[in-house]
Amino acid sequence: MNIPDRKSTVTFNTFIKPIHYFCGLLLLPVIALAQPLDDVRLEYQDQGVVATIRLTGPVQYLRHFPSSHGKTLEIFYDRVLDATSKEIWLDNEVRQSPPSGLIPSFTVTTRNQQVKCDQQAPLDQQAPLDQPTKCDQLTKPKLVIEFSREAEYSVAPGKDNRSLLITIIPDKRPVGTGPLPFLPTIKPESVPVPAAALAPEDAAMAENNTQARALMVQGRDALSAKNNEAAVDVFNKLLLLPPNDYTRDAQEWIGVGRERAGQVDKAKIEYDLYLRLYPEGEGAARVAQRLAGLAGKGGAGQSPLAEGAEKKQAARWMTFGSVSSRYHYSYSTTDSTQTFNNVPTTVTSSQIDQSMLITSVDVSGRYVSEEYDGRMVFRDVATKNFLAGQSSQNRVSAAYGEIRNRGKDYQLRVGRQSPTGGGVMGRFDGLAGSYGYSPDVRLNGMAGALEDYTQGGYRPVFAGASMDRGPLTIYAINQRVESTTDRRAAGVEYRYFEGDRTVFGLLDFDTYFKALNAAQVMGTVGAYGGTLSFMVDRRKSPSLSIRNALNGAGTSSVDALLQTMSASSLRELALARTATTSMGQLGLTVPVREKWQVGGDIRITNTTDLPASGVTALEGILAATPSRGAEKSVTGNVIGSGLYKEGDIWSGSVSFNTSSAVNGSSIYLYNHTQFKSGWTMDTSLQSSRQKDQFQGKTTRVSPMVRGAYRLKQQLYFDVDGGAETIDYNGQQNTNKTTRYFSSVGLRLDF
Repeated sequence: MNIPDRKSTVTFNTFIKPIHYFCGLLLLPVIALAQPLDDVRLEYQDQGVVATIRLTGPVQYLRHFPSSHGKTLEIFYDRVLDATSKEIWLDNEVRQSPPSGLIPSFTVTTRNQQVKCDQQAPLDQQAPLDQPTKCDQLTKPKLVIEFSREAEYSVAPGKDNRSLLITIIPDKRPVGTGPLPFLPTIKPESVPVPAAALAPEDAAMAENNTQARALMVQGRDALSAKNNEAAVDVFNKLLLLPPNDYTRDAQEWIGVGRERAGQVDKAKIEYDLYLRLYPEGEGAARVAQRLAGLAGKGGAGQSPLAEGAEKKQAARWMTFGSVSSRYHYSYSTTDSTQTFNNVPTTVTSSQIDQSMLITSVDVSGRYVSEEYDGRMVFRDVATKNFLAGQSSQNRVSAAYGEIRNRGKDYQLRVGRQSPTGGGVMGRFDGLAGSYGYSPDVRLNGMAGALEDYTQGGYRPVFAGASMDRGPLTIYAINQRVESTTDRRAAGVEYRYFEGDRTVFGLLDFDTYFKALNAAQVMGTVGAYGGTLSFMVDRRKSPSLSIRNALNGAGTSSVDALLQTMSASSLRELALARTATTSMGQLGLTVPVREKWQVGGDIRITNTTDLPASGVTALEGILAATPSRGAEKSVTGNVIGSGLYKEGDIWSGSVSFNTSSAVNGSSIYLYNHTQFKSGWTMDTSLQSSRQKDQFQGKTTRVSPMVRGAYRLKQQLYFDVDGGAETIDYNGQQNTNKTTRYFSSVGLRLDF
């Protein structure tokens, strides 16, 4: 895609501007929010129902607990460096599972995303890309999955670097052992009663039974003649009638007809639906026996989608989601002491540093038919700030429509969405589509305008294409900002999944800058009865972009810089303001006894220095930034259950870190307990000590407690509170800050 800049401006913008304009009109008043959860989907496979939890940025799976069954599941992961990694992901974000009658319903909640920042800034302000984030992550991020009842499961990383998979075993059903009937036994028709003697609803039921019995006879005759496709059509007509005395039998025998016609995947769906609707009786035992006989059969790679094992013959529309509102409050007091001429002076200040109401809406609609699977998704967060000088905001993180055609194997999504790879560097407004050219080849395309990373109101626009073939994906992407090229790259992704071994690899080369943008290999492997995780990563930080030249500049416009320098000089300035970060990580988790596991990880990170850059005020004159050298951390953790109550979860971790700037250690303790009254309680204690290069010492202690109660199946209430003390002792001054914080929330699932 090496196209001359001036000519490419006309061609590229002609293609992309209509999409940019349409999405801008749709979402003009709002700004995207850094939410970690993107989507939760269910898919039927032979081993169970697989829940795919997609996140909005790349992650690395580390461990989960409990290992195979329970009502609460915790999945621990690490965020992976990329163009979005400087975002602070929200804590306590909740996503509800799609409806399903095969498995327990569940919610997915982000936990331990808490951060402590040196300064509080409005949520819509982003730190300059060349500055380190002034926030410390206190705990490892995790997802908490709360099932409506006990569930059996297994957990694995997804087939990309943005998802986690939970395979949930469907509820056990009775399985028959006797011979299966070849033809249905048709119930005799009820003795007719004069229509005049019946109530209107009874007369309608009698008429439905008459029609249904006639169709049942036709279906039986078609099966007897081995005309299975005709039998399926007849039973389908019967099932489209209002519920009657023959509906249950028709649901069983349409599955038999599809099985005998070779439609194994569709037969599984029909049998699943029968067991959901009629879990008891001889018919359930027969259907469970038939379904067990289909294990391992079906089209390879074409597992039927069974989100709730919906019936596919008649088109359906489903709507589900949640609405939640949460109030946050915090109050802090700071005592600052400075010593001058051996005379200490103490100043005390107090303030309310947080008072806000956050309301979020998550609505998904799904259209399902024999041929199509469509979705409409909308997610929005409104923040009402009650403090003077802090503005309120409303942000949309997702607003898209999607359609998938099962037979022709194509998919199209348009609107605000998170990227799925292919070199796209963040949430965007636009369209993405794919087409299954052959069983092992898939073609993909995407175009739009980036939403998350903008400076001066100029949104980068892009177009790209990729091809999936087996475990490999190759892609190319061209991105522009204002009138010049922002990024032009080609890359390859590799995925390997077999048993307990997974590998994901990424290579991204920017042909415009003629430099490697990112190289990464990460994965998991079974070891010592547990899981060994690893990652090696080397990438530009921030990601290569012509906009990196704006860091420290006296303008927010790339075109303004181009008025005073050539395109090649602008590229050199952007490269001079882009560091390289290298990282290596190795972690191991092994089970100890039945309900405990221990683990740990080692991480080494190094970021290169930045040379002095810029010679004019417009460019910005920046001094050289030295490297922080190798930053090393070692963490050990233990997780267990049933210490004093069945189903409780305990975890603790100890970590040590060292670098040229700071050395320290931290301890984290956590407990999750469920009570028979319906309440759940989470308690935690965090403590850390740090010593900087100026011999200043910082001690931080923070206890916290959270209580939650599900009022009904759809209504959820929780409240939390805690305190935090931060003591800093330096050579010239000391500071002690005590902060009290609390929040209360209510969520309605539908």
